[in-house]
Amino acid sequence: MQPTWEGKSVADWQANWEVPLLEIHETLTSTNSRARDLLREGGSSFSTVIAQTQTEGRGRNGNYWHSPKDMGLWMSFLLRHSIQDPPNLVSTLTGLAVVDAIDSVSDTSRLGIKWPNDIEINGKKVGGILCETCGRESVVVGIGLNVIQEQDDFPAFLAEKVTSIGMASGKAVSLAELAGSILLHCKILLDPLPTVLPVGLIEKLERRSTLIGMKVPLSDGQEGSVLGFSPLGAMLVMAEGSLRHINSTSAVRSYTEIPK
Repeated sequence: MQPTWEGKSVADWQANWEVPLLEIHETLTSTNSRARDLLREGGSSFSTVIAQTQTEGRGRNGNYWHSPKDMGLWMSFLLRHSIQDPPNLVSTLTGLAVVDAIDSVSDTSRLGIKWPNDIEINGKKVGGILCETCGRESVVVGIGLNVIQEQDDFPAFLAEKVTSIGMASGKAVSLAELAGSILLHCKILLDPLPTVLPVGLIEKLERRSTLIGMKVPLSDGQEGSVLGFSPLGAMLVMAEGSLRHINSTSAVRSYTEIPK
């Protein structure tokens, strides 16, 4: 583990962020995997793991997550609550916290959430959230954000689809400042974890959503229009005159077919 980060001791960052445990590693296979270990060791809510790079970073459905050293924020933290399955509320609230945190440290336009767990700027992916339930009482929340990269830093197969906070804002962003802001906003929205989204947060989610009004192809062959979100975090889609509550991306045929 690293004793310092961005010129300050890890102990100082832990105290500043008011988290029960903070680990910062030079290299991990995955911050979510290390967070699962902490959970088994009795770690409490908001115990946090950060890696300067991940060798096996993963996104939704096990997809590979490109995690170059010191160019992004690769972090996970624990939540010990009674968790619904799937954890739509946790992912949704984390997404709202992350975009608020990005706003607090940078000047970006068209920053939004592509349900359920992608963060986008100007229609390009800048980050993602991976929530993994561990039994019925806990969840690991993983967050990956491209922060410092320039266009040439991305693999060719990703370059046209992704961006970084620095590229979008034209401003240098401190990884530590961003991490602290994310934890602060996550505590506000996730502690305690609500059982439903209040109206104000639903409205905020709909303002932040990049899918409202879009047509989405569903896995049953129908196509529907995204109208909004339910108090349980489901995406509301009107298809063939019927309002559908979409709780999982498995109900959507292919997100790559959603028009920008």
